Amino acid sequence: MNDRSLPNFVGLDIGTSKVRCVIGIADQNDPTRPSIIGYGSATNKGMRKGNVVYVDDVAEAIVEAITQAESLSGVRIHNATVNINGTNVVGINSKGVIAISTANREITEEDRYRVEEAAMIVKLPANREILQLFAKNYRLDGQNNIKDPVGMHGVRLEVDAHIVTSSIPNLRNLDDALTKAQVRVNRHTISSLGAAEAVLTRQQKKQGLP
Repeated sequence: MNDRSLPNFVGLDIGTSKVRCVIGIADQNDPTRPSIIGYGSATNKGMRKGNVVYVDDVAEAIVEAITQAESLSGVRIHNATVNINGTNVVGINSKGVIAISTANREITEEDRYRVEEAAMIVKLPANREILQLFAKNYRLDGQNNIKDPVGMHGVRLEVDAHIVTSSIPNLRNLDDALTKAQVRVNRHTISSLGAAEAVLTRQQKKQGLP
């Protein structure tokens, strides 16, 4: 089975009842909307309420879903973005603050990353790990409700962020199942937020519908 020449994107949704796999390739006309070229679905008997209880059963379902997607697409899967869900996923709010040290005080991409990293410096229980950070609003020298500060000028950049965390034991069990299925994790993401990205418009997101 040969890999296609175009970049491909693989998503795995490991749910309590089903494991689903989807493969997309970049659309040359609209790179933001990949074309779906393969998918697969398998019954998952190894999870209860979003938690892994039988690693081998979860691995078996992952392999079955991936095999179906590979067969349809002609693409061999080695890596995937993996959705996380269940009661072990918890979100908390946080804030980050940095000073802008560049001579002209213009906000750069690096500054945005730095303030988001500052927001991730939070005290978590020993059994929890940060999965993702979502910047809700930026603040520059007291000016509120900035969605993207890059290119603006100021000396004090702040961010109001939402941090999503997961139970470390469950995350490790899930990663063990993926290792058994011979799939490397590109990143973990959250199923509900992925669904919001797929169906909500920019205006709906601004209104806070997610």
